[in-house]
Amino acid sequence: MKPILLLALLSLSASADLVITEVMPSSGHTTLKGDWWELTNTGTSAVSLDGYYWNDDDGITPSYFPSGISIAPNQSIIILQDALGTEVGTWKIAWGISASTTVLSSFLFPETIVGSQKFSGLGGTGDSVILYNPAGTAVAEVKFGAAVAGRSFVYHEDATPIYNQTSVNGRNGAYTSSQADVGSPGKEKIHFTTTPIRHALGTYSYTLNALRPGFAAPTLTATSIPSFLTLSTSSGGTATLTTNRALTIADATNHNIAITATSAGVSTVHEFVLSILNTSPSVILNEYNAVGAANYLNGGTATVDDDGGAASQDTYFGRALGNGGNWAEFVITGNGSASTMDLRGWKIEIGKNLGNGFVASDTITLSQNVNWQTVPTGTILTIIAKDSSAGGRNTQFGIRNNRSTTGDTWTNLYIGDTTYTTYTNLATNGYTIAAGTVTGLDINNDGTQFRIRNASNQNIYGPVGEGVAPLDGLSSREVFELEGHPTTAVTPLMRSSSTEQGYDDGASESTFGSPNNWLDGTTPRTQNFLPFRLTAFITWTASFGLTGNNALAAADPDADGRSNLQEYAFGGDPTVKDADFPNGSLNIGANLSWTHARRNNDAALIFTYQVSTDLNQWTTISPLSQATVAHPTKANFGNTTVQFPKNTATNAKQFFRAITNEP
Repeated sequence: MKPILLLALLSLSASADLVITEVMPSSGHTTLKGDWWELTNTGTSAVSLDGYYWNDDDGITPSYFPSGISIAPNQSIIILQDALGTEVGTWKIAWGISASTTVLSSFLFPETIVGSQKFSGLGGTGDSVILYNPAGTAVAEVKFGAAVAGRSFVYHEDATPIYNQTSVNGRNGAYTSSQADVGSPGKEKIHFTTTPIRHALGTYSYTLNALRPGFAAPTLTATSIPSFLTLSTSSGGTATLTTNRALTIADATNHNIAITATSAGVSTVHEFVLSILNTSPSVILNEYNAVGAANYLNGGTATVDDDGGAASQDTYFGRALGNGGNWAEFVITGNGSASTMDLRGWKIEIGKNLGNGFVASDTITLSQNVNWQTVPTGTILTIIAKDSSAGGRNTQFGIRNNRSTTGDTWTNLYIGDTTYTTYTNLATNGYTIAAGTVTGLDINNDGTQFRIRNASNQNIYGPVGEGVAPLDGLSSREVFELEGHPTTAVTPLMRSSSTEQGYDDGASESTFGSPNNWLDGTTPRTQNFLPFRLTAFITWTASFGLTGNNALAAADPDADGRSNLQEYAFGGDPTVKDADFPNGSLNIGANLSWTHARRNNDAALIFTYQVSTDLNQWTTISPLSQATVAHPTKANFGNTTVQFPKNTATNAKQFFRAITNEP
């Protein structure tokens, strides 16, 4: 039975309490033009910055914090490029923030450690800020592209980019300084203390709160929300954004949310993108490769991992640089049982979320080729940017077919194969195909996400990948994989943990084209594809032309009061009303003797019997005897006679029924 998902929401927090929440890499002013960035403590305890240092992406010249600096819970401090140590006061005045706000001049950063400097600089054309703890472990990081002069890059307190990313006056707490720069340093203006819940399944609820220190609590109003959401306000700058109806596949896309907070004549807009996810996916992401071209799986050399252990290898590519290159793997789950799906015209989108929702950079469109028309559920569908001659694999359907045993099959798509993909051009698809070679497609460890759309352009699955669950952590020596069984209950929000199955951002083994393996604590696990096994029952329903939900065991497509399973086990046609089956006879002697038809050519069917006196309470009963002879008219059936003890009480009533399992 397919589970009903009533509610699944994601509220992710950063891996550390310290979060980089704003970066100004290109001030627009000619005097106070120093770069700056903001560090926020989202935890409940103060953090001493002794021994901490930061760097940009050159990884060469760290800047160590001066000793004695501590950052309190819910406090933001600013690190300012100030070579002479003379600009902090003027800078605070320009931004209209109080003397109590901590602004650290880079002049105070020591250079006593070899190789260190006071400020490692930021690049206006694109750079990063990385914070390290005393052990040398990166605990916070942001990456950004080309800056807009005078506008900072801003991030939520879970380290995800704010919608539109660069500061806009009057939005997300940003305002214009007296020097015409736009940003939101510190926490003295109106700011939101809550991090948006950015994904929803079925229903949605997000309680948000805004503050303006020293002023009355802001009032919150809905500036822009979709019709399926309602904003309910309460006192203290708090409001709750909730669904007013069940979400459907028609809602499964990106929605721009804007909530305005107003206090004492000052307003700011809280913006984010809400992604509604499909509650009944028929295709799910199973794995993708993030190993860099110059790396081996789990790092190291051709013979040993980074950790000095035995060299990790992929089940198909072995131990190879790049681990096969750009590839991803999906599972066709359909309705959760053995059937087929028509994937003609479906799209596999590859992209990322830079704060404005998932944006596809590459679109792989499956062609109208007949091979896509009846893809079996339980199929592991791999897509790869290299053909066999380049170390990848050519397109092939049914490379492995275990439908009658373990339930899994394997089909591979070489993305450059235009027999099985519809390729238009670079502008449409995001990648190029020239002389049989695919270029410009990039599946990596830098926030890669996927989305699956059907031929009607409905969002079937995703966005899913790094940045959804988990937020980050995937390295260029790992694969991203589902550590769990492929079912229709798998969602993009499921994160693997010691107690839960879900997506893992740090898998150091990979299984291109094969079921995933993982450790459940110390217990090895392998994905279970048995729900997709092509049983005799599934073959029987297909012989009547039943597909989708009409082919399920509990379905009754002919509305005769008997399910498909009952008609299969006891005789009948699931497309014709024939409720007289199972026919038979009841004889009363020393015992009760019941003769009825039941299938005898499927050893997986297990028949049991129950007795009742009122048709409400049923008790399992073992027959005193049972015997079967060939059915006179129905092939693959027998006439089974079962005997039960007779209730001899006066006016006693007995009802018997036969039941069976789904094989």
